Order: sequence, then C-alpha cells, then structure tokens
Amino acid sequence: MTSAATITSRDAILDAAIRCFATKGFAATTIKDLASEADVNSALLYYYFTDKQTLYRETLRHVAQRLADSAGRRLDEDSPPEETIRRFVQQQAEFLIANPHVPRLLLREMLEHTGRNAEEAIVSLIGGVFTTLCDVIRRGQEQGLFRPDVDPKYAAISTVSLVAYFVIARPVVGVALGDGLTGPTEKRTREYGQHAADFAVAALAARGRRGV
Repeated sequence: MTSAATITSRDAILDAAIRCFATKGFAATTIKDLASEADVNSALLYYYFTDKQTLYRETLRHVAQRLADSAGRRLDEDSPPEETIRRFVQQQAEFLIANPHVPRLLLREMLEHTGRNAEEAIVSLIGGVFTTLCDVIRRGQEQGLFRPDVDPKYAAISTVSLVAYFVIARPVVGVALGDGLTGPTEKRTREYGQHAADFAVAALAARGRRGV
C-alpha cells in the first residue's frame, strides 16, 4: 500500500523537477540538481524514476494532470455556458499564478523538443479539457447564446490562448503594462483573468447578446 510519506516524497520530486526543468531546460538539468532542489538524495530519486528522461516525461504528465484537474472543476460545473466560460478563463489565471514555472516548462518543451516528450500529456488534455470546452461552446450555440458561425474548436483554442499568451509573454506584457521585464504582478494577472473572461464571452455572444 502506498503511504502518505511515499506520495509526499514523489510529489516533492515532481514539484522540484518542474522548477529545475523550467529554469535550466532538460539538457542542462542534472540528477544532482533535481535531488538538491527536492531536498532528497539521488538514490530516492532513482527509486521512483528510472532515469532523468523518465522523470522529465512524468513531470510533463504531472503538469497536464494538474491543468486538467484545475480546468475540469470549472467545465464540469452545471452552470450556463457563459458562466462556465468565465470561470474556466479565470481559473486559468489562478492556476498560472499558483504555478508560475509551468508556462516556461511547457514553452521549453514546445521549442526544444517540438512537444514529443509531452505527446501523451497533450493527447490526454485534448481528450479531456479541450473536448469538454468545445462541448460547452456547442451547448451555448444550441441554446442561441453563442454565435453559430464560429468553429467550436477554433473558439476553444482562442479562449485558452487569451491567458496563455499573457503569461508566456511575461516580459513583453510587463513592459507594455508598465510593470517592467519581470512581468505583470499577481494582482495584474488576476485583473487580466477577469478581463479575458469577459472578452471571451463577448466574442462568443450571439448577435443581440454582446452586452452579456
């Protein structure tokens, strides 16, 4: 039986791996770096993960699961489509505030490895969160709340991208908003999450409902 201590140790290693891989990248991160960041010895790290490659892939899967759990709570709620979209977008902002290293980790994977290490995680997200978001948009269209002339898949990508770009392009956004190269503050990110939620609903709204 898996003990609470075992779960805690494994999760601590995965959390440390997120920070290390996001900061240094896969190639430059060593087992010693990972063990030091997780405050465990290398032997314990190898107890859970065969090698660095295995740990890296599991880290990406772990991040995808966190994203799915966070988003799923909003998408699964029994609420009107407009409210579901708003809560989903705002939850994106809250997730990225709480997990600041995740965007950089995912961006590195896309740029340095063209996403091949995250394929399983991506397929899982698309099969869950993305498909559900598309279904919410279709439901809004069927109820006459959302524009019927937009492709739900494109609309879902646009909805996700609103917050994703804001966080990934932190230095650019920070300078644009007067916060400097360190990027927008938590308060600013939360405010933007509210704006992005309203913006997404307004873009989807059927004619005559643009003020919703």
